[in-house]
Amino acid sequence: MVAELSNHRSLPLHDAAMPPVPIRLSSDPFEIFLEAMLQVRLECHLWKAHFIHLSGHTLPEATSAEYRDVWDLMLARWIPDYSPENYRLYAPLFENALRDMRSRFDRLTVVFSRVLPRDVRRRLDKAIRQLDFAAASYQWIPARVHIEDPAVLFAARFKGVIRVLRLIARDADERLLLMVD
Repeated sequence: MVAELSNHRSLPLHDAAMPPVPIRLSSDPFEIFLEAMLQVRLECHLWKAHFIHLSGHTLPEATSAEYRDVWDLMLARWIPDYSPENYRLYAPLFENALRDMRSRFDRLTVVFSRVLPRDVRRRLDKAIRQLDFAAASYQWIPARVHIEDPAVLFAARFKGVIRVLRLIARDADERLLLMVD
């Protein structure tokens, strides 16, 4: 059975009288800066969302005067205890997710090089090095059980990554607030 398509009227993809209008990105440095800061902020939240998903924690329904934001809550209450099972459970956060985060930060420093302030670029470069160390040292935890307490190493990796990402996300938030208020 062959479908007869010639009887169907096709809809034009664009009006022949009107040439297609190319989509242009804004050339306004202010808009590009806002987009850059938003991207920096969102990249940090990807790792946080992945952590929350793996941990099974639910966010509190009301804001707490005890914590400034979820980053502080994570540091104060959500650092998992070490066990071989937890090590395997959270390994994707320190392998693929940190590798992706590193490449995303690197990409942001290139794509937005003209609008990112020098201190933001330096902070992202430093974060890349810290995330590289966190990813590498996470892999060392099982091999170092006879040298150092794995629970201490495990917790330190989480705290280190959370602090780095919290610093970058908060800085981006504060810059955005100053620019749009």
